[in-house]
Amino acid sequence: MRCPSNKIDALRCNQLLDVAEQLIDKQGVVSFRFAQIAKGAGCSTNTLYKYFESKEDVLVCLFLRNTTSSQIPIFIKENPDLNIYEHAVLSILFTFEVVKRSPIFNILRVVSINSMFWQLASSDKVEILRNRVNLFWSRIKRPLEIAVERGELQATQVEVDDLSQALYFFLAGATSSYQSRLMDEQYFIADDDIGYRHISRLMNHYQWRQPITREMMQGLSARIQVFLDKGHGDIRSCETCLKIGKQSECRQQFNQ
Repeated sequence: MRCPSNKIDALRCNQLLDVAEQLIDKQGVVSFRFAQIAKGAGCSTNTLYKYFESKEDVLVCLFLRNTTSSQIPIFIKENPDLNIYEHAVLSILFTFEVVKRSPIFNILRVVSINSMFWQLASSDKVEILRNRVNLFWSRIKRPLEIAVERGELQATQVEVDDLSQALYFFLAGATSSYQSRLMDEQYFIADDDIGYRHISRLMNHYQWRQPITREMMQGLSARIQVFLDKGHGDIRSCETCLKIGKQSECRQQFNQ
């Protein structure tokens, strides 16, 4: 199922996604029904099928329009003074702040990247989802590679790969545990300082010219919070999603 190719269709698609997000917020991912979207938007099921083949298509699109990959480039543009150390932890801290503000984002992330789920979505949606996931990995890995190139980090390619995976797996585990609300405090404490310490340990296990400090991460998180407070309402749109829908465009955007 191809994405909208004109502004009218894009507006209609976004309206349907807004309704779906409201349904999920009220009923949860499992309980809401595909046909409810049409009823909530005041349109026919035929109109709904014009944009989405299934519930899986809708959930993938909701995740895509909420991804931090749509917001981080704008944050970087508004904060051109970020150093390579801040870039190295930006994707991790940015995602933490988004999850705190938008519980539905992490729910969509966990559901959408489950292979038993995304394989049921249409091929076009799967292609964009795959590219978006790989873009996020590149936002973790590429700053580490640049740090090596600039002499700010002494690491082999294998070590860069190891650190990239460690950061991603820590992020995935921490955000999922934070959002589940099931774990007792004796096992998991949702505290920023603890998160900073974990990230510092992961990063400083490798040979940085300067250590990754808690104070630096606190300052960066504060800047991210200010950015998110502004809203940037046009980010969560089909137009923004389509701009970074292709992997080649994603890489070009990231390297600018």
